[in-house]
Amino acid sequence: MGIDRAEDGDAPARPPARPDGADAAPPLDAAERAAEHARYRERVEDYGSARDAWAEAAPGLHAAWERHVEKYPERERPAPRTQPDGSWEADGGRRLSPEQNAEASKACADIRDEGEQVILPAMKRVEAEDPERHLAGLDNMLKGEDRLKEKIADYMRAPGVTVREALEMVPDAVRFTLMYPMDRYADGVRADVDRFKAEGFELIKLKNLWAGDQYKGINSQWGRAETGLRFEMQFHTPESLEAKELTHQAYERIRGTASAVERQELEAFQRQVNAVIVTPPGAAGIEDFPEKNDG
Repeated sequence: MGIDRAEDGDAPARPPARPDGADAAPPLDAAERAAEHARYRERVEDYGSARDAWAEAAPGLHAAWERHVEKYPERERPAPRTQPDGSWEADGGRRLSPEQNAEASKACADIRDEGEQVILPAMKRVEAEDPERHLAGLDNMLKGEDRLKEKIADYMRAPGVTVREALEMVPDAVRFTLMYPMDRYADGVRADVDRFKAEGFELIKLKNLWAGDQYKGINSQWGRAETGLRFEMQFHTPESLEAKELTHQAYERIRGTASAVERQELEAFQRQVNAVIVTPPGAAGIEDFPEKNDG
């Protein structure tokens, strides 16, 4: 259960009312009220400090990224395109035959329909169960068709992999983000994982990345048994989401064609950004799935 929110910055003076017929909770004495008030104020002040630290640092971090882009102008990539014979080609020697391209186009359309008509309504139902957090970035819910085809072509470099098999390897053809207040984060993530399971989705993977220095947040992958479609859910605070968005281009460059020298600077930039982000209380205790095996 999440932490209660009080009006005007005051902590609750007593526990919430019990249902009719339940034993009444005794009122808090003066010492207990003072301790509860101190705990509440500490939570509020911690959250305010996290917001203030990010707000102060963000302009300089954006300026640092602009300087990096000026120093390392991004190489223009040829746009992916369908050829006159129906094949598809993209940067990096990626290619789909006419038959593969037709199958990939149909599969992308099926993913779009399933994401919009099945998965999104389920995510909206989950969102409606707790007004303290909300879905973010729904405009980017679906990976673009050309980007999906790039992934398909990459996976199909392995001998014998079909278009459908390649698509099943893509973890984020459909992707969502839930954003929580810092003081509700840990309890909210745990509750929402249970809600997704109640909607019939299978948890494939959950990775807690709050201890890292290149990215802050929790990423999870889910599957729909009826079709095998996988989708991604990221769990963020407002500040960690802004940090992720600021470093996204750096992340793409690291995964792409950045030189060794630029890669070092990109990783240093990501460390600089994420050093500002405060880990929510209790987040470190959310375990990976499958759990790490140290033995």
